[in-house]
Order: sequence, then structure tokens, then C-alpha cells
Amino acid sequence: NAGAIFLVFPVGAQAVGMGQTATAASGRGEAAFWNPAGLATLSDDEFALHTATLVAGRSHVLGAYFPSRGIGVFGGAVYLVDYGDQPRTDDNGNTIARIAARNFEFMASYATSLAGSVVFGLSYKLVQFRVDCSGDCSNLPTGAGTTHAIDLGGQFRVGPAGPLRVGVALRNLGFRLQVQNQAQADALPTRLAIGAQYEVHFRPAEGATLDQAFDLKLAADLDSPFGQVGQSATRLGMDIGYQKLVRVRAGYAFVQEGLSGPSVGLGIESGSLGVDLARAFLTGSDLQADNPTFFSFRVIF
Repeated sequence: NAGAIFLVFPVGAQAVGMGQTATAASGRGEAAFWNPAGLATLSDDEFALHTATLVAGRSHVLGAYFPSRGIGVFGGAVYLVDYGDQPRTDDNGNTIARIAARNFEFMASYATSLAGSVVFGLSYKLVQFRVDCSGDCSNLPTGAGTTHAIDLGGQFRVGPAGPLRVGVALRNLGFRLQVQNQAQADALPTRLAIGAQYEVHFRPAEGATLDQAFDLKLAADLDSPFGQVGQSATRLGMDIGYQKLVRVRAGYAFVQEGLSGPSVGLGIESGSLGVDLARAFLTGSDLQADNPTFFSFRVIF
């Protein structure tokens, strides 16, 4: 999956802080990258910026989502992974050209509520890998490849008070990414994911209501290659805090693409602004920088 491996990179500091568990996540625009069904639980318009450190640069995501009563939630995102510029030098060590490799994803999403607590979501993705060159580019490989994919998923609550939320998602289902020729085309990393999230509300102080108490969220995800040979991945996470004001997160991801390891995170929200930070402590990673930091900024309006 060399041309499309960025599709397995985690997006969003909340999910990363919880060990990359987000198949059953709700109430956040970043759910579009894990299970688009989670978008159906948005109650307010949201604009978000997500950034993360990669091995040779950074990833950047801009997203916006808009709930419409009786219709559903519409939105989209632009995702860029910049692998940095590589210089080409002559015999004297002078730089005569620069090669820049980048991945782009343009995503349009829709989610809606079905019967009862069941929600459904769908995302269309235009995926591109391109290598550009400036300067003396003779005999240097350049080009671009574009393909199309979809994500689809569902979520539902279990129990009379709905403390358990279950999600299922099929991600990156689409055509091969061809840059040079058909024989070289890369299959997309299509994954089938199942996840659950359980909420525990602690007893509030005397005279306080339930929504004024601390709460704990426990999450677990399991995903596996769909229609391809590969190993399953397991992710575990927790999130504890007071309402949306302050959240502390931790988790562990047991995955195969160089993204394994523990993670911690912190979330703060005040009024219409929210900030999330996460740090992953990866083991044996060759895809991302050591212990990358993830940052998310959200505006609710």
C-alpha cells in the first residue's frame, strides 16, 4: 500500500489519546475518519483542524460538519500528508532539483439517524499520491495517481439507558491507486472494524445533577484487513473527566503498521472552543517520527 499507506495513519487527538479507539465514538467531527456514522450524533456545526508529526513532515486536516434537523449531518474534510522535499545534487554537491512527495484526500460525508438509536454514515474519498519536481528533473521519477474510495458504517446503543455504544465500519473500500502503470498499482488498505464504548457516570456530589458528575468511558476496537491477507489489530482506551471541560485519556494500540504502543491525551473545552492533545509512544515504528504529538482544535457554532 505504498501510495496509500497514509490512510492507516490515525487522525484526531481524542482518538489517539484513547489508543486509536474511535469506531464507536460519537459527538465529534473526527469520527468521519474512523466511522462516519458517528457524525450523526453531532448537534452543532463544527469546524476542526488536526495536525500530527510524521517521519518526514506533518499531516494536516481541515474539516467542517453541519447538522440539519430532519435530514442528517453533511460535511467534508481536506487531508494532506507532506513527506517533505528531497534535494537532488550534482557532482559538486550543489542542489539542482527538489522532489516533493505528498498525499491528498478530499472527503465528503453524510450521516443520519435511522430507527431507534441506530445511526448510519457514508463518506466518499478522492485519494491522490503525487510526486512533484522543480529544477533539473531529467531522469527523475515524477507523476500522480488518483483513485476513489468509500467508508461506511453504523452505530447503535445497547441497554435501557444506552451506556454501551457499538460501532461497525468498513474503511477505504475502493479502486487500486495507480501512479505509473497497472502492474504497479497499490491496493487500498481496506479494513473492517468493530468497536464498543461503555460510559460510567459516577455519583454526583450532594445537590448536584448527574450531568455535573465525573464520568468514565472505556473503549475497545478490533479491525482486520477486508478481502486481503493480514493480521487483526486490537486497540484499548479510556477517557475520564468532568463533563466536556477537562478530559484525561490513555490507551494502547496493538497494530501492525508501525503504529503500536501506548498513548496519553488531554482535552479541554470552554464555550465554543475545544483543544485536544495526544502523545503516542510507538514501538518499532518506521512510518512516523518517534513519539509523535497530535493536536486538534475545534470551534462549535
